[in-house]
Amino acid sequence: MVFSYTTDLLLNRFARTGWQAIEAQWEQGEIGSKVCMQQQIALLDMSVQEFQQCLDEIEIDQGLITLIDAISAHNIKLTVVSDGLDAVIDYMLKKHQLNHLNIIANHLIQADERHWQLQFPYAQPHCISKSGTCKCSIAALNQQKIILIGDGRSDFCLAEQADFVFAKKSLIQHCASQQIQHHAFEQLSELIQPLLALLQHHAIHQQDRLVLNS
Repeated sequence: MVFSYTTDLLLNRFARTGWQAIEAQWEQGEIGSKVCMQQQIALLDMSVQEFQQCLDEIEIDQGLITLIDAISAHNIKLTVVSDGLDAVIDYMLKKHQLNHLNIIANHLIQADERHWQLQFPYAQPHCISKSGTCKCSIAALNQQKIILIGDGRSDFCLAEQADFVFAKKSLIQHCASQQIQHHAFEQLSELIQPLLALLQHHAIHQQDRLVLNS
């Protein structure tokens, strides 16, 4: 959601020929996102400096910062769960002094000066969505309520397990088709009042976990 488009930005700018064909295979459902991203990241031709300069051009949605400030005041734990790149998320959060947040994502490794690889510490062989980060298996480890903020295909499975779902983009259509109760939104700042209302009415508690899928 917040960071998902950064991978496409890196690919557009630094990937060698062929990443679009891999993307088309993923869009057509021929491969999962794990295989897709593994093959695409292998096509990147960039230095660390170019990587960081590209990310410096991107601004985090101010709504994210406002949302984090609001929920942090109530000691609600926030975990960023992403099928994207951990190095991207970590770099962007540190820029805004948000590096205290827990990040669960695919692990980007610099293989040499201009080549990169992707590892999948949170993958599962039987992941329904064939994602690099299996969000359902992560949810299964959590003993508290899960409040999901998501927007895409990798969130579909988790939406069926979450106690509360805040959805945008394709996740709205999925929730509607599967009759999953959800709260639709466009901007992250819209979620502050609904989340605080849940807290006020004791529907969620400080020990519960807010999962921001990006």
